[in-house]
Amino acid sequence: MILFLALCAGLFLIYCRYSTYQLTEKHFKIKKNDALSIKPGIKEGVTIAQISDSHFSPFYSPKRFDKIVTKLNQAEPDIVLFTGDLIENYQYWQTRDCEAISQQLAKIQAPSGKFAILGNHDYRSGGREAVSKILRAGGFTLLNNQSTLTDQISLTGIDDGQEGQPDYDTQPQKAVFSILMIHEPDQVQQLTDLSRFDLILAGHSHGGQIRFPIAPYKNVGSKVYDQGIYPLTPQTSLIVNTGLGTTGPPLRFRVTPEILYFHL
Repeated sequence: MILFLALCAGLFLIYCRYSTYQLTEKHFKIKKNDALSIKPGIKEGVTIAQISDSHFSPFYSPKRFDKIVTKLNQAEPDIVLFTGDLIENYQYWQTRDCEAISQQLAKIQAPSGKFAILGNHDYRSGGREAVSKILRAGGFTLLNNQSTLTDQISLTGIDDGQEGQPDYDTQPQKAVFSILMIHEPDQVQQLTDLSRFDLILAGHSHGGQIRFPIAPYKNVGSKVYDQGIYPLTPQTSLIVNTGLGTTGPPLRFRVTPEILYFHL
């Protein structure tokens, strides 16, 4: 019996390790009329790609990001958005080659721009400035309680809710379509006026990372919203990306790493 249980546990860990380095790409058609419509599929128009939570670490090296760069560039998005947690902990990267991360980020092609926010792990061990520098060196514009305009789309980024200094009153640029980037999805509860935004994109949760069918784990910041699409009002929806990397050991169960594409 003990041998059988050990075998099952070993197979489970092998499967979780295998799942960690897989990748799912999901495409959504977005239409804005009186209400916001989000449906699976592709349509002509502006394409926005969202990636999140790479957690570069001993378990997720810059080399492993090759697959992400290749998939993104094959999809030819106009805009790429990164919603936080570039690294797991700056303590590890203080004595290592951060330039390798920037070089990978720089390979991502997006003619209308690449934009990012910071996550709670990016602040660990005093990493805020270093991670900001890595992102900028990789061609990303950091939106820290700021808004900008590209392709007639308003892009707003609010700082991390756990480690940063978020300004929930940050106003978006006036545009045909308005997107907000936050790291922890539960930050939407702090927004006083959802009508400012059409689409809110978040990460952080990893979908629980090890997602058992009954009572999946939900970490602080994603207790209410942890994966998928959430219509907050008829006009505003939240989408939670389950990310690319892992916190802790490289193990995922029932939550495959993902890139999300939005076709406006």
